[in-house]
Amino acid sequence: MRTVLLALLLLTAPARAADPQPADKPIPTRDAAKAMTVPDGFKVTLFAGEPDVVQPIAFTFDDRGRMWVVECLSYPIWSKDGKGKDRVVILEDTDGDGVHDKKTVFLDNGSNLSGIELGFGGVWLCSSPNLLFVPILEGDKPGKPEVKLDGWNMIDTKHNIFNSLVWGPDGWLYGCNGIQAKAWVGAPGTPKDKRTYIDCGVWRYHPTEKRFEAFAHGTTNPFGLDFNDHGELFITNCVIDHLFHFAPGAHYERMYGQDANPHTYGLLKSCVDYRHWAGGDWTSSRGTGVGGKPEHSDAGGGHAHSGAAIYLADNFPAEYRNTLFTANIHGNRLNNDGLARTASGYKGVRRKDFLFANDAWFRGICVKTGPEGGLYVSDWCDTGECHNYDKADTTNGRIYRVVYKNANPLKTDISKLPDAELVKLQLSPNDWLVRKARRVLQERAAAGKLEKTTPDALRKILKDETDTARRLRGLWALEAIAVLKEGELIGLLSDRDETVRAWAYRLGAQCRTGSDAIAHTMSARIAGERSPFVLAAAASALQYFDLKLVWKPAESLIAHRTVRDDSTLSFLLWYGVEQWYSRNPESALTSLLIMENPLIRRNTVRLLLARPDANEHLVGLVKVIATTASDAVQLDVLRGIRESLAGKKSPAAPNGWPEAYTHVRKFSANEAKHEAEAVAVLFGDKDAIATLLKRVTDTSAKPDERRAAVELLAPRKLPDFAKTLQALLSDADLRGAAIRTLASFADTGTPAALIRAYPKLTPEEKADAVQTLAARVGFAKELLDAIEKGTIPRTDVPVVTARQVLALNDKALSERLEKVWGKITPVAKERAVLMKKWKDVLTEDTVKKADVANGRALFTKNCASCHKMFGEGQAVGPELTGSQRSNLEYVLENVLDPSAVVPNEYRMVNFSLADDRVVSGIVLRETKDAVTVRTVNDTLTVPVADIVTRKQTALSIMPEGLFDAMKPDEVRDLIAYLRAKEQVPIPKK
Repeated sequence: MRTVLLALLLLTAPARAADPQPADKPIPTRDAAKAMTVPDGFKVTLFAGEPDVVQPIAFTFDDRGRMWVVECLSYPIWSKDGKGKDRVVILEDTDGDGVHDKKTVFLDNGSNLSGIELGFGGVWLCSSPNLLFVPILEGDKPGKPEVKLDGWNMIDTKHNIFNSLVWGPDGWLYGCNGIQAKAWVGAPGTPKDKRTYIDCGVWRYHPTEKRFEAFAHGTTNPFGLDFNDHGELFITNCVIDHLFHFAPGAHYERMYGQDANPHTYGLLKSCVDYRHWAGGDWTSSRGTGVGGKPEHSDAGGGHAHSGAAIYLADNFPAEYRNTLFTANIHGNRLNNDGLARTASGYKGVRRKDFLFANDAWFRGICVKTGPEGGLYVSDWCDTGECHNYDKADTTNGRIYRVVYKNANPLKTDISKLPDAELVKLQLSPNDWLVRKARRVLQERAAAGKLEKTTPDALRKILKDETDTARRLRGLWALEAIAVLKEGELIGLLSDRDETVRAWAYRLGAQCRTGSDAIAHTMSARIAGERSPFVLAAAASALQYFDLKLVWKPAESLIAHRTVRDDSTLSFLLWYGVEQWYSRNPESALTSLLIMENPLIRRNTVRLLLARPDANEHLVGLVKVIATTASDAVQLDVLRGIRESLAGKKSPAAPNGWPEAYTHVRKFSANEAKHEAEAVAVLFGDKDAIATLLKRVTDTSAKPDERRAAVELLAPRKLPDFAKTLQALLSDADLRGAAIRTLASFADTGTPAALIRAYPKLTPEEKADAVQTLAARVGFAKELLDAIEKGTIPRTDVPVVTARQVLALNDKALSERLEKVWGKITPVAKERAVLMKKWKDVLTEDTVKKADVANGRALFTKNCASCHKMFGEGQAVGPELTGSQRSNLEYVLENVLDPSAVVPNEYRMVNFSLADDRVVSGIVLRETKDAVTVRTVNDTLTVPVADIVTRKQTALSIMPEGLFDAMKPDEVRDLIAYLRAKEQVPIPKK
């Protein structure tokens, strides 16, 4: 019953008292690997365990195959002064038996360490707020640390730290960042206006060019990153969907909040259509690994994932190649997902879970492939959510190795091999060797030590090999050593292989040789390109072009039919052209008349009207409407205008609007006419307003059109409109819209009209009516009168509405509310007592006697404004149909203490408006002109100019004390309805 979407971030929530408790101790270190279950033919060994390693949050391997491990002893209280005792240790398996036998402490004074990678003669460390580089001196001694980047957040987060350092195929260092770690990143000393902002998403840093970029934005708390055989980037994510295929410069769905770019106007989705848990509140998937909640276990173990390793070695059977392994924290296991090509990208494919730890203390964090082709996973070895929130057990930690039958240990030092051998390794079936060899070549090139014949040897791989992955390795190595030539890239744009072509677009735009010739060639090639995959790469590449070059290929993509008909391609294209349009608004306006992509067209209008010079562009947009004969262009421009001006206080009609409006009404299709009518009302057009007023009361008109007319007229605050709405309370088709809209008008006749109509209202309409009556002090006084007289039953007023009355901030009214309705008492301190009370009341025998139909009515009144069940209700909170509704503990813990842990984005905000109305709800989005607020019964666009005060509370929109406002039998009925396997009939009156 929570309203927090899929609840909260995994890594910000302490374990609750009611959680299933694991064993008092983990399986003993010597027995842990033996207790694990893996497919036939695989073997698990304990590579290292306490006391040799504790708190292993991240690890990587050096060129000799030795493992470098970060021991994060800072957690959970991050150091603010840069002092710490985090360690970096080197673990070596000298005899190749899969168990380390030598340990070296490299560093023992690190702080807030959460990620590690090796390269360019040193250790790269995520050390919030810094990205550190620590030189490796002779004898594995640390040199003086260098801060390469700073600015990662140390204020707003405890857990969403940056993490998962990995060298990309293109020679950049990649990493992840969490949603609460709002960071402004740059080299030390960089002013804020020159820094790069990132919250949730992926970033990258070039080690020799010293450039930092936000690679892509979105998700929640990504904690795992890897590349497949074709260099495509995938991340694993905690909460919401667990797997995303990230394209350069793209923007993806987030758990909450607005994207870093306010002009995205739409976000891409995860690449999976399944989840590793059975739905419901995220807490319900706890304890699925060892004996609990089989529905979650069957689905994959739970919603909490950490680590990502795409298997690209030759030890495992071929079926595992290019599949992704990730640790499922709630499920105490490793999930295994397939990665299948689609027309324009990839999708995740559900596969059988790979490893079961069979230990409730198993907390997998980092997953990587090792030098011999084995799979390694670090185990934080603790209880609670992905570590304990208040206190971590710093005595534990394990790292396991999984191999298939025999695995041959690495017996060389990659960094000592000659260039020719490093080039040959680009053909190895073990990508661990490929990646190491490529990075060593990159280091030698940066130091000026590359042999003269090396570039041509790599070109030969690109030219002569037939396998796509091998050809790409040659291409990436050439990029890493910075020798790709303009002519080579231009030639690759017409390569026989679509994946090579896709990379040619990316590198052509990104690399240091980008030029007018490349832009021209791309533009010509795009026009004849038929592969959606290549077109996706071309669209992503636009963001890396110099602004003076971007328009040539962008124009070809905008005109491309394949892009036009694919929403994903269109959004990738929009993310690329948005920066051009932002800086060249005149070109954007001109292009509307010839533009064939509707998404780009609508977004262009919204972008133009979000600018400071919006009024000038509005005039230009009106000219477009008046001069085009295309209904599609008119419709998109009109919709863009309406969306952009929603919430703007009384916008004036621009020059040319009457002519444009007349043009549409005479020559356009009905859909465009209706849209023009809506825009005309925004501009205060008297004829349009009169037409809609007539339609509102015209019972022969379609109900949907009449309701739309009410919504369009409401912001105009017409003097007599409240009276019109009050008269509609007897009209079944318009009554609901009228009740909600009446809250916007301070008409003294409204309370009496609502109270008179109240007995004939449906349950949904009654819920709307009491919410409207709580919108203003004068209304609320009459609401309390009605409660006192029994005209409106006290039980019809839910806690959320009572809380709205308190938000009116009228002392006398608040005192009367307590007398007439009751007192709202925080329940956090009494949670355990209340849990026991309701468990004792709601026994199986009691619930069997329930009136389930009445439970449906109670759900409609108390829950449906935020939750959907069986397709009915609102989607503010999670869909309940597939949740753990039959689990009484699950329901109780969410209903009794809904505000236990609420991020800012889900806290109730109280707005007091200039007309004395109070609006309470969750802020969905904001612009400079308006705030969109989701209340318990409506979504409102509130003009900024109307807001007098704004106060954020510590409360969820889901109120405490829901059960207090209900009789025991009603609670019983509601619980019974929540357990229903199918929809039940509406109760008879």
